Amino acid sequence: MHLTAVLDEAIELEEKICSCYELLSKATEDGASAELKELAREEKSHANVLKTGRVFVIRTPDLFGRETISLSRIRQGLKFITALEDNLKNRKTGFREGLARLHRLEKKFERVHMNLAVEFKDYSLKKLFEALARADAEHRQRLERLIARL
Repeated sequence: MHLTAVLDEAIELEEKICSCYELLSKATEDGASAELKELAREEKSHANVLKTGRVFVIRTPDLFGRETISLSRIRQGLKFITALEDNLKNRKTGFREGLARLHRLEKKFERVHMNLAVEFKDYSLKKLFEALARADAEHRQRLERLIARL
């Protein structure tokens, strides 16, 4: 599997996380709604960052000899977030549980992004994934604060 295909699925994952934050923002009327909308905007930005990375990979394929993350890890995340998105749309998952599940996913992908940052030799992609890992860590912490307020 080419790295571009992995990035395509990673972009889809970020877009679905954005959707889940948007759905949760509509499930509450308190201050958490604004925070969740901001998290959704940031996830959309993450998808755009990955799209930029994808273009870079397409333009300079010789810098990348192999995929560094297995497609199965991305697909596991996609399966998880797709189920959560469906459950939120159908109101099968409550607000607190939705936050907890997103927290677990942010924590998992914080590690994935940091591992990618370590593996890439290219400075630009290394910095891209370091930034994504920092953003995931920040999101995880913000979710912890939201959950603690419940």
